[in-house]
Amino acid sequence: MNRREFIKFAAGGAAAVVMMPNYGCSVGRSSGATAERPNIILIMADDLGYGDIGCYGSKKIRTPNIDALARGGLRFTDYHSNCPVCSPTRAALLTGRYQQRCGIEGVVTAAKHRHTGMALEEVTFAEVLKRRGYATGIFGKWHVGYNVEFNPAKQGFDEFIGYVSGNVDYHSHIDQAGFEDWWKNLQKVPEEGYCTDLITKHGVDFIERHKDGPFCLYLPHEAPHYPYQGR
Repeated sequence: MNRREFIKFAAGGAAAVVMMPNYGCSVGRSSGATAERPNIILIMADDLGYGDIGCYGSKKIRTPNIDALARGGLRFTDYHSNCPVCSPTRAALLTGRYQQRCGIEGVVTAAKHRHTGMALEEVTFAEVLKRRGYATGIFGKWHVGYNVEFNPAKQGFDEFIGYVSGNVDYHSHIDQAGFEDWWKNLQKVPEEGYCTDLITKHGVDFIERHKDGPFCLYLPHEAPHYPYQGR
């Protein structure tokens, strides 16, 4: 399934989808899902290696929950992202278009590209689904534009909590250029907590509030991207 087919499936498919880009997919149904408008959860694990999880053969790292998704759904064994780095891959995932067409050909860095971003004319899957009556949310990493005009709240997402840079300190949420980077929609709103826990908490809260559906939740985690910081 290519990205354009995924967007079409999202708009009119038969079941709710939980997808780990590059790493696996699970299909199921939640209380608010219908054949015409399935609830959708798209989970991104940043810099996770193909062989780092159990369902793809890892013996060193325990990943029982991800393995359970694989057992209960579909596991892709030949899947290709558009680029080996963050920003172009995310632009392609969000739009279903080659990253060059989106104007995001390389990493949008914190130090050198703060005025660069994906054009608002691009149509994201969130915008497609919102027109179909979906509640849309993103919690976690954006990385296709720093300035507020490129914010996910302007690209079809009803709710956004997270950071716009490539990675932040897991505790202070400061980016690589030394800027505070934790947002609630169009405003910087500092929040105490470990990044992974906050992203998960807000994602679960979104599901609880919209479980009668239809909803689309994009959950792009920072983990296991560096800096390697535990709780």
